[in-house]
Amino acid sequence: MDPVSLSSWIGCDFGLDVARVEPVGLGADARADLARVVTVDGREHAAKTSSGPQPGLAVADLLASRGVVGVPGPLRTRDGALTASCGPPGGGLRLSVVPWVRGHRVLDTGMAPPEWARLGELLGRLHTTPLTEPGLATVPREDHDPTAVVAQARAFADALLRADRDHPADPAVAAVSVLWAQEGPRLLAVADRALHLSDSRRWAQVSPVLCHGDPHHGNLLVDGSGGVHLIDWDDAVVAPREADLMFVVGGVFSHATITEEQVRWFFEGYAPVTGVTLEDLDAEVLAYLRCVRALVDVLDLAETALAASDHALADRWEALRYASGTLGSGGLVELALS
Repeated sequence: MDPVSLSSWIGCDFGLDVARVEPVGLGADARADLARVVTVDGREHAAKTSSGPQPGLAVADLLASRGVVGVPGPLRTRDGALTASCGPPGGGLRLSVVPWVRGHRVLDTGMAPPEWARLGELLGRLHTTPLTEPGLATVPREDHDPTAVVAQARAFADALLRADRDHPADPAVAAVSVLWAQEGPRLLAVADRALHLSDSRRWAQVSPVLCHGDPHHGNLLVDGSGGVHLIDWDDAVVAPREADLMFVVGGVFSHATITEEQVRWFFEGYAPVTGVTLEDLDAEVLAYLRCVRALVDVLDLAETALAASDHALADRWEALRYASGTLGSGGLVELALS
């Protein structure tokens, strides 16, 4: 979306007098665009236009209204809504605006022990939010049904053959072929394990909680004064607490593994709020959620690498690099199979 049009929509729907708009190249959601917006009085906001649903805005709004530190509360429109329609009728775009958080990604800087504890307290406050709170009815629920992503894994070899046929000299397609020959059997084993664990009797004993759904270190910011901020609530979900805690216990990035000491610091903040310790986590539920996340990460990235007609070669190499990391030593596939 061009800056002039975005400024106009923000002014019309949110009542902000925009001085400038700066596109931001962060985020992996192809359905969304993010911009840093500065108003004439110097305030900074993050403006997101998305064709996908944004039920997590209701979660962030609720937590911010309850005074949960580290959750930027979304602005409301002139009509009191959390999003505004963007573009022509039926276009499907929604606009949301939240305060811009000044800070550094934890993925780039790491966290000190007190910051780990503050993250634990933040997620603890989230996980103890009553599901009966108004506004949460639209938040999706984890259904522990991996059928779609398992089918995607089992069909990937055919997708690879088609890509090789259509682009026989493409270097990224050739690299995916090599990766699949090496790692395909392990990924299919993850798919089989996800199916097995989805039928576990454990699920009947699980009490779901309100989760962020994607609290990896790219969605965490530290502000230099000890504050920890959790952004990008698009994947909010009602799920077992392990859906969030798998990002802490082991993590999801092979290049940013989480130590036992860091896990201990986290639970120093989490356990007093929730009464839940590391030993209380359900190993089978944790393994299932890791399996599904690993499948989604690898397959979506690998399919991006195959799409020679849809993505620049540099972007396809980058996707392949991340997929290789997920499959590599210390990556999520290894954790899912452990």
